[in-house]
Amino acid sequence: MSEVYYAKGIMAKNLRAFLQFWPLVAIGIEDTKKSINDCDDRLFDKEDEEFSWCYLYELPTKDLTVLFCTGLLQFVSLEQILGWFKQMSDCPGNIGALPDIYNQVQSHFDARPNPTKDDLELLRPSLPEISAAFIAVQYSLWCVLYHGCFLNELIERARNGDNKALIDAIKIDTSIIGCPTAVGKISKATLLHDVKFFAKLKSAINGKKEKLKQDNFQKMRLVFEVLYEAGALRLTDKQLYQLFVEELELYAANSKGGGSEKALRKFADTYMKKNATT
Repeated sequence: MSEVYYAKGIMAKNLRAFLQFWPLVAIGIEDTKKSINDCDDRLFDKEDEEFSWCYLYELPTKDLTVLFCTGLLQFVSLEQILGWFKQMSDCPGNIGALPDIYNQVQSHFDARPNPTKDDLELLRPSLPEISAAFIAVQYSLWCVLYHGCFLNELIERARNGDNKALIDAIKIDTSIIGCPTAVGKISKATLLHDVKFFAKLKSAINGKKEKLKQDNFQKMRLVFEVLYEAGALRLTDKQLYQLFVEELELYAANSKGGGSEKALRKFADTYMKKNATT
């Protein structure tokens, strides 16, 4: 295949390496979540007020990222964090440096000694906020796989009147019903006796996500988000075919294989935020 740039510094080989690396991130998230659950009796006082993270979805994605990185300062030096960001900025397409950075992060935490009782006491006041930021980032990353955007973006759309975006967000994290935007929508629906809204809300809370979990479509949504964040403003039909059919082999562009070039175009138009045009 020829070396085609689909966004600033990003070629198909960068995206392929990123997709191979992505499952490690998911495993890391689950391991960290399990570690928090396994020792919550030592991390949180039973008398502490319950903490929540739904309010974080009202923040722009960049603000949530800053909050998450601020939490990391409890465990990693500012110099180290800036070093990892520099590695990304110095790498063509940025994402190419992620596998190596991930290994460095893993090595850093593997080398850390287990926290002492005194360490935990020092961390305890900030742990609710750190945990909340971690969980919000986790669900936001899952949202990219399911809906091709971060949860903060769905909440912003809901704030601007898009009730479907709110329902989609609740399907990812039911705690969203507690964020100010959702409370406002639910209050309005209560006032107007909006039966249809509550039927959709109930379905979103009780529904399963399996229908959204088609592996290839998840990967395609993730690729579109990466390209969008990297500044890709347009992908032609030819580029779409070359990237997803020939290079990444995520889509079969024929009716017999389960898809068509026209359907691929529609998928791109949906998940590149109306920036993918011929």
